[in-house]
Amino acid sequence: MHLRWLAIFSVFFWIFTISVNAGGSPEAGEAVPRPSPQGQEKQTFLFIPHTHWEGAVFKTREEYLETGLTIILKVLHLLDIYPEYRFALDQVAFVKPFLERYPEQEARFRKFVAEGRLQIVGGSNIMHDNNMPGPESLVHQYLYGKNYFREKLGVDVTVGWELDAFGHNAQMPQILKQSGFKSYWFYRGVPSLEWPSEILWEGIDGSRIPAFWLPHGYGLVYHSPQNFAGFDRFFRSRFNMLNPFSRGTTRPGLAGADVSLPEEHVPRLAREFNAQKDAPFQIRFGVPTDFEAIAAEQGERPVLKGELNPIFQGIYSSRIEVKQRIRELERLLTTWEKLDVLADWLGFPTDHELLVRAWERLLFNQTHDLASGVMVDKVYDDAIRTYHFSKLLADEKIQTQSAALASKIDTRGEGIPIVVFNSLGWPRTDVVQAAVGFVESGVNDLVLRDPEGNTVPVQIERADHNEDGGLRDVRIAFVARDVPAVGYAVYHLTPGEGSGPAEKATGGGPWGVTTAAQQDFGTIENEFYRAKFHLWTGEITSLVDKLQNWEVLGGPGNIVAREKDGGDFWELYGNLHGARNIQMVKKQLLPPPERTEFSNNWVGGSGRTDRGPVFSEYSVTHPFGDGRFATRVRLYNGVPRVEFHTTLFNTEPFVRYRVLFPTSIRNGKNVQEISFGSLERPTEQEYPAQNWIDYGDGKKGVALLNRGLPGNNVADNTLLLSLMRSARINAYAFQGGYEQGVSSDSGLSVGKEFKFQYALYPHSGDWRKAGVYRAGLEFNHPLIAHKAGHHAGVLPKRWGMIEISHPNVVLTAFKPGRDESAVLR
Repeated sequence: MHLRWLAIFSVFFWIFTISVNAGGSPEAGEAVPRPSPQGQEKQTFLFIPHTHWEGAVFKTREEYLETGLTIILKVLHLLDIYPEYRFALDQVAFVKPFLERYPEQEARFRKFVAEGRLQIVGGSNIMHDNNMPGPESLVHQYLYGKNYFREKLGVDVTVGWELDAFGHNAQMPQILKQSGFKSYWFYRGVPSLEWPSEILWEGIDGSRIPAFWLPHGYGLVYHSPQNFAGFDRFFRSRFNMLNPFSRGTTRPGLAGADVSLPEEHVPRLAREFNAQKDAPFQIRFGVPTDFEAIAAEQGERPVLKGELNPIFQGIYSSRIEVKQRIRELERLLTTWEKLDVLADWLGFPTDHELLVRAWERLLFNQTHDLASGVMVDKVYDDAIRTYHFSKLLADEKIQTQSAALASKIDTRGEGIPIVVFNSLGWPRTDVVQAAVGFVESGVNDLVLRDPEGNTVPVQIERADHNEDGGLRDVRIAFVARDVPAVGYAVYHLTPGEGSGPAEKATGGGPWGVTTAAQQDFGTIENEFYRAKFHLWTGEITSLVDKLQNWEVLGGPGNIVAREKDGGDFWELYGNLHGARNIQMVKKQLLPPPERTEFSNNWVGGSGRTDRGPVFSEYSVTHPFGDGRFATRVRLYNGVPRVEFHTTLFNTEPFVRYRVLFPTSIRNGKNVQEISFGSLERPTEQEYPAQNWIDYGDGKKGVALLNRGLPGNNVADNTLLLSLMRSARINAYAFQGGYEQGVSSDSGLSVGKEFKFQYALYPHSGDWRKAGVYRAGLEFNHPLIAHKAGHHAGVLPKRWGMIEISHPNVVLTAFKPGRDESAVLR
């Protein structure tokens, strides 16, 4: 057996404090320092040219490259003829194709970078959203970006550059600091216009990074007049616009718009402006680090704590399938990495380049516009194709590496070996689903045994039968207990003759079925919870925590509200104002009855409860206006989680769907997960959450878990989860590649079916004591079942590779490193 590095790891720990911080404003009683009066010293307007390359939003990735790469040619031209000229360039997805397609310009490109006149900023693959993608996506952005620029150009990028991102999560200061960044430039998310441009941004762990807020955007001095009189007035006006926000004698003015060419007239007219004896300031070309060095000498600056959110809340549920695919691919790719570690240790080949290719497609599709779902139809279609590409690669490699792992395990024993793999960093008990097939006749019974030979309950979810009634193609469910961390357990499924396990497809067995034909209400339960349902409507009327004996709900739950919403992709109930850069504070309340239709106002005769040895479930399908609503709710024995699978068929444009769970908790705290941490957030305001939000009073609480549904809110003691919006681009200037006649109507989602997965986790104590962060990860990372052959092996029937002593330490990455090492985060 290959034990190359079991004894010694190259271990990289990022310790992200799981803490609560409301953030977002100065501390109580702390005044925001105002800019000091300007002295008599000659002032400087530091002109920083750049371009905001969109990646893909109104044009596809390739279309933007066809037009955008000429921008870099123009930049090199201006750097060549004007010694004073400077430029800031970001995004690997922009620079890498240029160097590949114009190799004849690489030497000149490198020369200007080495001279410091062409500065590389951002250090990521794309200008990404940092709220909705998961934590490992953020880390991979910087690993991919910084490594490329370091290896290709010898540059260590230290300037964080998220000019157009729609808000910023509160762990970014720590992520940036530990990624080697020394600054962060941004446009949107400060609490008010009272804040100066130069601040220290503090994350929830106390990390601080110098941050530069652009109160008038990233194109303040772009599109200046080409005649001197107009140029003179333009620059004086723009300089004075910064009066309320600047300090010292130097002010930065960014000059770039969406996919914009640099302006060749500026160097000539700037020289003429500076030649004036009465010029109130000098125009000097610079790069971001020039201003950072000046700002660092100007003394203390105010501290802004916490997150820079929310901005454009409509994006959290526009084109929701994009968010769902991002979440799914993050799970698949991080699982692939973990299996690669095991495969490498066991001596099997791994394909690092293929893994990087799969990650790169996902990272590109996390650009702020694509992750937000605000793209036109052709870009959406192109993005979906790349999601499929990465998913196909990940599915194939997970299957291949699972087989490699299984080949080294002792799987001998009676029956079909099923290797259950746990990708998380702690032992866990959870549901497993597997498909098995039989060719022999008379298979009516299934017996499942764990690694120690104990019989384990099994339940059939779906089955095809032979003519003799025997099982042929079967999907089963069972609960695997104590599967080791980043490890596995081997189960054996034995076919035989007998009465058979409970089979959902027929409702057979001794467990029992209740239908709407028999009564109006039905109940399901496990050892943790008892849930009661209105069989006709789909609403859950009661949810009792049996261990603590308390009613979780304050009214009927799992009710989907369909509201009229004429907003575009960006905004709820209204259209985009692209210059918005201050946090949005308009209250987001419960759906107003006058413009809302509720799912429990419709009924269907298919409602039923099924109770079996592994799970009990409630299901119903019924009309919802001209569309359709279906929901399935399950309780698994041994699993403290209430799972909901809801399907909506939408037939209306400009509507919004939210699911409601009123709670019995009063005056609780609204705590939501962000990347590598959590925050207490205000109620009556929709925010982007990661896997969960929790509403509790310290003695008890209820968490709402989601799979790729970031729009979360608490209002009137009710948990609200945004499922989807029907929207399109309604009001947007034709710029940055956006052209008349280009459709975004597929975002209206008329005639489309959507599937949503979410869960409730009622608990005692607060969210920390209850381990809500673990519950969220478990819901998003199901146990993996892999069928194997019978053979001896060097690995036992139950084994795990990692043991972490403290429950508050969460493993987010375990992947192959360089030089036969492994990386843990």
